[in-house]
Amino acid sequence: MQTNPYTAPAELITGGRVTTTINSITVDFDTIHYAICTGPLHGGLHHVMAVRNQQLAFFVETEKELPGGSAANYLAAEFEQVDLPVNFCSGLLTSASMEKHAYAKVEQGSVIVEVIATAGFEATAHRAGDGYLYEEADGSFHSPGTINLLIFTNKALTDGAMVRALITVTEAKAAALADAGKTSVVTHNIATGTATDGVILTIDTGGEILTDAGTFSLFGDTLAKAVRLALARCVENLK
Repeated sequence: MQTNPYTAPAELITGGRVTTTINSITVDFDTIHYAICTGPLHGGLHHVMAVRNQQLAFFVETEKELPGGSAANYLAAEFEQVDLPVNFCSGLLTSASMEKHAYAKVEQGSVIVEVIATAGFEATAHRAGDGYLYEEADGSFHSPGTINLLIFTNKALTDGAMVRALITVTEAKAAALADAGKTSVVTHNIATGTATDGVILTIDTGGEILTDAGTFSLFGDTLAKAVRLALARCVENLK
């Protein structure tokens, strides 16, 4: 079996312990952190003591078929199994392999950004606006998060900057897919992402407070470089 050269360390430089299993990657903290999450469990802006990327290793057609009856309840139960405080946890679901995850760290000036990424492209690569494949109704469920990003930094961000950071992450993800030549399964034009991507960005509330996460800023550039590097490493792992 090929060894993954880009596995995440047991401890992040920005703080947090990393636990990797065959179907999950969890990062937990000694103190309460702050995060923005696109996932089903405590999505949006939320205080966290742990974040997780959870592989869903089986197919369901509706959320009701998941253990607990919903994606949020399924993730909550996974956190409970390892005695983490569910009310202070956020999580993402993915169908991608944890074994082929990729870790990247970029430092510029006083800014540190670390990324733990999982990815898969063959079934869900998509170019925004290419057309939809399903309509959410009556609990219909689409296979979750193909490109999932857990992102950590030593800086604090205002709420507005955290939202702006998601734009930077999305632009960086699109650039990484273009660099890799990944194309949409619908039109075969260069993909901008996959149809089911997820992000959790966790900040250090004790760090320097920044108000800009755009790509002209030092923080935004460091963030974009880290995302692009992590995804390039995912592409390498999947070859």
